[in-house]
Amino acid sequence: MESKEKPPRLTVYLPESARKDLLEISEKTGLSQTQLVVMATHSLIANHKAKGNAIFSELLGISSNLNGN
Repeated sequence: MESKEKPPRLTVYLPESARKDLLEISEKTGLSQTQLVVMATHSLIANHKAKGNAIFSELLGISSNLNGN
């Protein structure tokens, strides 16, 4: 039987511009900010499982492969 307890809470501090953008997306899509953050987190995890640390290269402006390959 599945537990009805809420998962642990995670507090995230966002820059003001990101917070405003997230709020705008929330209002446009009808999804809560929490739902959007959870969806983005699941996407990040799936991409990392598929591609490893290389997914951070573009975001961090790193030209070399972070996997060391």
